[in-house]
Amino acid sequence: MQNEVRTIPHKRDPENPLAVQSNELIHARYEMTSLQKKILLMLISKIQPDDIDFKPYRIRAKDFLEAAELKSTQIYGKLKIATEGLLSKVFHIKKPTGMLQITILSSAEYFEGRGVMELCFDPKLKPYLLQLKEQFTLVPLKQVLGLRSVYAIRIYEMLQQFKSTGFFISKVEDLKYKLNLDGKYKSYNLFKKNVILQAQRELETTDMAFTFEEIKEGRKVDRIKFKLMPLHQMQLTEEQNQLQNKLINDLGLTESQSKKIVVRVTPKEIHKTIFDVKSSSRAGRVKSNISAYAMGVFAAKYDL
Repeated sequence: MQNEVRTIPHKRDPENPLAVQSNELIHARYEMTSLQKKILLMLISKIQPDDIDFKPYRIRAKDFLEAAELKSTQIYGKLKIATEGLLSKVFHIKKPTGMLQITILSSAEYFEGRGVMELCFDPKLKPYLLQLKEQFTLVPLKQVLGLRSVYAIRIYEMLQQFKSTGFFISKVEDLKYKLNLDGKYKSYNLFKKNVILQAQRELETTDMAFTFEEIKEGRKVDRIKFKLMPLHQMQLTEEQNQLQNKLINDLGLTESQSKKIVVRVTPKEIHKTIFDVKSSSRAGRVKSNISAYAMGVFAAKYDL
């Protein structure tokens, strides 16, 4: 199965951060909480395309709260516990020569009273995060930071890898292995309910909504075929419907254009972009019709 050919933006847009990882990390085996996974993705997004070595990367708790749209007053303590826990997490990466085990972080420091975390990657992760030229996947943080289940995030990453083909097939046992669930769900129906269907519900509000097909060997489900759901089949939430109508009425976008935006861009960013486009129009900076200008802005900022 072929992967999508992509290039890493030379300059990152701070308003649309991307976590760029080698596909080997996408399919590595590891155990992690949802909060730890989100911290890791935000940390990866701090790496710049021209970095030739790892640096101590800092994350402000306030920025994390805003990006993940969290409001918990206890999040600062949870972040400290989560970063400490990340020190014991290990990637298990299959290689032609055997199995490579890499500790994800070499150090984690939380600055009391400042709400700042400083984290350092293990140096052996360099081939999987630095100077990537091929076999990598771009994960937009805004699509995943609001997800609740770590398994939903992981399946989102796998779907992103095969975005150009629109599907990927995984043996059930291989998927359970990668998610560190082999031995936990002996019943396929429980695995389906707690992992696959949960991920499907959560990803309905992202650009990686999917359907799936169960492929059997005899009476046993042996493989799962994940298929990206065509845009016209996606059901919008009430909030998304309201935003779609606003894009149509305020900017003159078509139904398909507006639907593509509301499933890929956060409500906060949609409102901000609508305001910016209308302000530019009132100031006389829009030379084309406003709908074409607006689609150009959304396409440039959010890779639509």
